Amino acid sequence: MRKSPATKGNRPDEPLGFVIASVGHAAAQAFEAALSEAGLHPRHFAVLRGLKGREAQSQQQLAESLGIPASRIVGLLDELVKRGFVARRESEADRRVKLVTLLEAGRTELGRLVVLAGRSEKQVTAGLTEADQTELRRLLGIVYDNVAVEVKQTRARVW
Repeated sequence: MRKSPATKGNRPDEPLGFVIASVGHAAAQAFEAALSEAGLHPRHFAVLRGLKGREAQSQQQLAESLGIPASRIVGLLDELVKRGFVARRESEADRRVKLVTLLEAGRTELGRLVVLAGRSEKQVTAGLTEADQTELRRLLGIVYDNVAVEVKQTRARVW
């Protein structure tokens, strides 16, 4: 098994934040590589996931809920609209507001992306039992809650 510089030798004196950041970066690269088959980025996945099961929401609401800068959400949505995964329309109440809705093709694509993401999930969790995975999720949830910065009542970005 390959070890990162952060985890080589299991050095207990290594700052835990550095170890978590290193592992997170490697896991993020694996996730990005898995989604690359679809020609999409993990932020596209986050947007589709953020729209699933919700009524139309404004671009601003979506950006805030995902912790993605409003300037960046526009480009992500442009790509998803072009592919027919989401629809964007003006709000009847305020034409300056753009409402975004997940289309059926987007739901289908999200399902495909979840399958692709499963490949990186297997890589990330290799050697871990179900109990280990549950405990890891619990511990990472605690760490996230400890370090997630709230800006304008919004949690740190999901990706």
